[in-house]
Amino acid sequence: MGKSMSLHEKIFIVYRMMGMLLLYILWTKTGSDVAGLFLLLSLLILMLFRWRFPKLKWTLIIDQLVVISISFLWGNSQYILALGVFEAAYLGCPLFALPSVFYTVLYNPEGFLFLLLTQSAFAGIALWGWSKQQESAFRNMDEERRRYYETESLKQELLAANVQMVRMVELSERSRIAREIHDDAGHEIVAAYMSLQTVQALFETDAVEAEEMFCEAIERLGSGICKIREAVHNLTPLTEIGVAALHRLSDRFSHCPINFTVYGDTSKVSAYLWVILEACLKEALTNVMRHADAKIVRATLDITPCIVRLCVENDGVRKNSYFTAGLGLRNLQQRAAAVGGNISTSIAESFRLVCVLPIL
Repeated sequence: MGKSMSLHEKIFIVYRMMGMLLLYILWTKTGSDVAGLFLLLSLLILMLFRWRFPKLKWTLIIDQLVVISISFLWGNSQYILALGVFEAAYLGCPLFALPSVFYTVLYNPEGFLFLLLTQSAFAGIALWGWSKQQESAFRNMDEERRRYYETESLKQELLAANVQMVRMVELSERSRIAREIHDDAGHEIVAAYMSLQTVQALFETDAVEAEEMFCEAIERLGSGICKIREAVHNLTPLTEIGVAALHRLSDRFSHCPINFTVYGDTSKVSAYLWVILEACLKEALTNVMRHADAKIVRATLDITPCIVRLCVENDGVRKNSYFTAGLGLRNLQQRAAAVGGNISTSIAESFRLVCVLPIL
């Protein structure tokens, strides 16, 4: 599909066609035959040539030389020099108008031709300045769009990297726990087990040594139990996460009661998904406070083998009819999209937020 013309380009074409039309009327009125016809055809050919090959601006000089040559045979043709001056100024090539300037200075320095050329030059310069201003505005718009898309792309990459980092941290923590249990508690428990097997065999032959080994095995078992307790204690987060964090938000919401229901196995939901679900519940409760005089809020968490779905809605009493997705909700939608999920909102009869995330 071709590029649409701007307003200044349309004005330029109209100005040029009006000049050719006036030349034709002048030719028919003055009775000029061969010279006028040759001039009209030459200017039309060169005009079409420049339209087809825009870079050949130097052909404007040929236009003016043809007009100057014909002016010695048909004097009225000199007025068409204004068209060449106008086009040279519009195309940003003022030096290409020098043939018309020299001709005017030498043959008609104080006549109507000088005023006509001056007016055409000012009109061409005005359109040229307009075109440059519009090009600058378009460049700025393109640059802003480019920066916006780069920012959005970087944001998506950061969100994806954040999810990947959380997953790597989870795997690293699992490896650390497995290593601690295997290297520390596991060795103590295995050693205690072997000692107890030896004690069982020594009870019949050497009761004293068997008692000593039994006490040593008890100590090893106690040490292993302490290390297991320490590993479990290290697993306990400093702040509540998971469904406990959602219950905490519901309990602290003082605007109205919340009926929070959970279906499914919460252990299937990864830590990075809980972070998104907690942020969604916060956003939903904030919007309920802003846009509804709710008496009760229903929050439902459904967990299936493939997805986790959080739905938050009030009892349908709206405070106002105006609602737009703010920056917080848009950021949440981007975070959900980064993990393959989506977030939708509705205010048909009440404020409702639904977050669906895949369980990988």
